Amino acid sequence: MDSTITSDGHWQAHLDNPYLAPRETEYCLGLLSGKTDKVIAREQGVEPNSVSSRIKNVHYKLKTANRAHLVAELIRLKIVTLNVSPVVMMLLSAFVVNSVPMVVNDNPDKPRQVRIVQRTGRRLEYLPLDNSKGDELCMKTQMYIS
Repeated sequence: MDSTITSDGHWQAHLDNPYLAPRETEYCLGLLSGKTDKVIAREQGVEPNSVSSRIKNVHYKLKTANRAHLVAELIRLKIVTLNVSPVVMMLLSAFVVNSVPMVVNDNPDKPRQVRIVQRTGRRLEYLPLDNSKGDELCMKTQMYIS
């Protein structure tokens, strides 16, 4: 096995990638395996705050907002790869290709269009009750008020 590749569970990471330092890559590999900062720190022999700060540096370098986004970027940039047999990979890829619709002109560098929907009226549960009409249904409590 190449010394620049390390593995943890089903994931393997390339330590000589152009994006991250080797230590940051190892900590991210622990994240992919579902480990907490404390567990990663215990395995690496460092303080949990060191792991947290290194992961914050990775967020900054890869411009990610949260850990789920970080994992997606690690996979997209091929810093980490899934370590499975070729037969299983062929079966998975055949399933995914047939179940996912094709996306036309999907450029990851182009920002996606955001649709903003403005609510036209107030929600019913926040409207004041009109007590002049006898029995009326209160939307908040779903009880009749007399």
